[in-house]
Amino acid sequence: MQTLLVNKTDFSDVALVNYDEGELPSGQIRVDIGPFALTANNVTYMVTGDQIGYWSVFDPATYDLTRDKSLGRMPVWGYGAVRESRFPGIEVGADIYGFFPVAKSMDMQPGRLNTHGFTDIAAHRSGLHGLYSSYSFTAADPSYSEYRDLQPVLRPLFTTSFLIDDFLAEENFFGAEQILLLSASSKTALGTAYCLKARGSARVMGLTSAGNQAFVEGTGFYTDVFSYDDITDMNPDVKTVVVDMSGNMGVIRTLEDHFEENLTYICRVGISHWQEAAKAPPKRTATPTAFFFAPDRAKQRIGDWGQSGFAEKLGARWLPFLGTAKDWMVVEKQNGIGKVLENYKDLLGGQSAPSKGHLFTL
Repeated sequence: MQTLLVNKTDFSDVALVNYDEGELPSGQIRVDIGPFALTANNVTYMVTGDQIGYWSVFDPATYDLTRDKSLGRMPVWGYGAVRESRFPGIEVGADIYGFFPVAKSMDMQPGRLNTHGFTDIAAHRSGLHGLYSSYSFTAADPSYSEYRDLQPVLRPLFTTSFLIDDFLAEENFFGAEQILLLSASSKTALGTAYCLKARGSARVMGLTSAGNQAFVEGTGFYTDVFSYDDITDMNPDVKTVVVDMSGNMGVIRTLEDHFEENLTYICRVGISHWQEAAKAPPKRTATPTAFFFAPDRAKQRIGDWGQSGFAEKLGARWLPFLGTAKDWMVVEKQNGIGKVLENYKDLLGGQSAPSKGHLFTL
């Protein structure tokens, strides 16, 4: 069997490693992985891998990573099919959705089983946020069959989008009249723009590359869209919140200079411009800035609304958003590690077309 390993300090340095599955231990299941999605969000997982724990999601002993801590496995969202089960209650053939490595297969230790899914309770996951250890049975949710190919590409990103909109609304948009989304063509930004537009409480502005500007405008989610070269064309007198999916601190500093005291809050979410993230000029304003961690916000809202209430509110935005996706995105399905690496290289170079989603199976 084969898996992909990534150098934690140089994401372009990857290695393919063969592994022996061995005998499945009692109480575990063996899952064939795929299809899974690759998006800019996967780059963010790697950039923040040590701070948030994404490098620890999968057992380091499986591929002998305990001896070389410079390597790790990039997490992806996708499907898995149970090939072998030694856990009562989960049958061979069960289709599941969740967090996986880029690999042919994965052994899991299920716990907290219910009709909707289970949690992988393997010891190495004990310190992780529960969101990344939870797996859903796709048969329990009709949306998986109706929008199967879209789910791995959009679902985890849209949950973040929904929670950003909810957070900003609860804070009364920090007194701003408009929300400016950086890396506006990213799928997380598109979902956020959709939710903000549906709420209708503030203007929704997009900032993107010149090459993606027409695509972003065509979605209809934004009031206005500007390119990074045209920042100074925006009205500096409008109170503005920035939602940053890019991590490009040079752009942030330009926005600080442009809006000055009218920049009321900076919500940092993603790092799609990961190579620029470390090139941070000195901060030049007192604008409040915070990193948005969606799992913590989800935990808070589940506490406020209950699990069913959270699912209902999320679904009220999620399903209509899925209905729009056919108008602006095409999902391509490909097989083999060669295709994975080709798309991965495009992601690192910021060359992925925003109008395409990609699903892979090794």
